[in-house]
Amino acid sequence: MEYYVKIKLKNPAVLSLWLMVASFTCYTGMYAVRKSFLALSFEGDSVFGMDLKSVMIISQILGYMLSKMYGVKLLSELHGKNRVKFLVGFVLFGLMMLVVTALVPVKYVPLSMFLNGLPLGMVFGLVMSYLEGRTSTELLTAALSSTFIFSTGLIKSIGQWLHLHLSINEFHVPWLVGLIFFPFFLISVWMLYVSPDPTNNDIKERLQRKEMNAKDRLEFLKSNFYMISLLVLTYVALTILRDFRDNFMVNLWDELAVEGIDFTVYTVTETPIAIVTLLISASLIRIKNNIKALNTSLYLNVICSVVLFVSTMLYGLGVLGAVAWMVISGFALYLPYILFHTSIYERLIPVIGSVANVAFLFYMSDSIGYCGSVILLLVKDVFWVDASWLGVYFPVVYSVSIGVCMFSLLAILGVAKYRR
Repeated sequence: MEYYVKIKLKNPAVLSLWLMVASFTCYTGMYAVRKSFLALSFEGDSVFGMDLKSVMIISQILGYMLSKMYGVKLLSELHGKNRVKFLVGFVLFGLMMLVVTALVPVKYVPLSMFLNGLPLGMVFGLVMSYLEGRTSTELLTAALSSTFIFSTGLIKSIGQWLHLHLSINEFHVPWLVGLIFFPFFLISVWMLYVSPDPTNNDIKERLQRKEMNAKDRLEFLKSNFYMISLLVLTYVALTILRDFRDNFMVNLWDELAVEGIDFTVYTVTETPIAIVTLLISASLIRIKNNIKALNTSLYLNVICSVVLFVSTMLYGLGVLGAVAWMVISGFALYLPYILFHTSIYERLIPVIGSVANVAFLFYMSDSIGYCGSVILLLVKDVFWVDASWLGVYFPVVYSVSIGVCMFSLLAILGVAKYRR
């Protein structure tokens, strides 16, 4: 069966569509296990004297962060034949921990949510390993990355619908959402498994992606420290803001108090952001020169950081409405974030010309980024206890937009080192 499918997928357009559908569905299935509880408020519940939802998020992120840290080693060294059993095992374990969360006393929920996040941080790298190193990688990873926007909105909408319209208990909603998507997840894993490997032409243009041992990782960092440090700082800043916005979107919309909105707002407002970012990031596939593609992505980072800063300022002045601001600022945040997944790290490897893989770069960056997310949440709950969610969100938006602009401009100067 595997041979038959690979023969049928030799057509590049069919293969690209196959991989796009598979990766999108696979990561949406993971998000159903990781993000569904974010649609709920858990009002009136607390643990350790803190709001339960905040504790659940912090606990899950701590597990997710440790997963990213270990992923630096595991995924950069992982042999391809083991990817399927890890994919299914990690998501199934995360789903089981949601069932445990619904059954145990509230005081044990932080532990079950920590265990829920512990394996899920590996899933992106596993899916990405099927997509990287191809001439169509920007297109493929754009479909994968669109799940960051579209699928989280979809998962939240379904979660709220189950709770509000079917009156399902908040603690049971997360595992039910995960269970609904799990069969589609399994089908998508099979689709990835039977997909052909990169062709000789792919390898010629993007370099062959290889496993990296500890020596390879250290040498890669030492040889390219300036460039990698700037890109990691940019990605970390975007991750902190994106994670805060995604985790507390329900709270932000509540404080914006826009009349006439319901549970569909998360899908309705996030879908146009996903479509536009998908089209822009995928269009970079047309740029064959890796240095030019990398620079184009970095310039887009700069433009988006300005749009993010200005749109937030205009909303604060009352010039821009709440819905328009959420859509525009969401686009300006997600496009550079997704460009890291579709183009920046993918093109950096052939520009540098060293033995490497995207999993190493992402998991090094993510482990630092999620550490920043945890610190922000702890600062909010310890030092900004009385601050509104918007009151925290605004200064973070301004800080991130300035940081992204500065780091990206410096990275553009660094690209000149690799011109050949």
